[in-house]
Amino acid sequence: MTALQEPARLLTLVAEVLDLDPAAVTDEDGPATLPEWTSLRHLQLVVTLEEIYQVSFAYEEVRNVPSIGRLRTVLRAKGVAA
Repeated sequence: MTALQEPARLLTLVAEVLDLDPAAVTDEDGPATLPEWTSLRHLQLVVTLEEIYQVSFAYEEVRNVPSIGRLRTVLRAKGVAA
């Protein structure tokens, strides 16, 4: 997968977990803008990202993630080209 495709991959993963159209999801979206982003879906998203990207998150890293863009920042800090 090329670096150009990586941003779209994260958006697609988030959309799949939240059962949304990937075209309707942006880096600015998060729990405050997506009603589908419930606490249960948040946990499912964290587990999915850990499995797909083979990383582990500390609770503090993902507890109050305000947006997909912030998730991307956390992943990049772990060396993931997201």
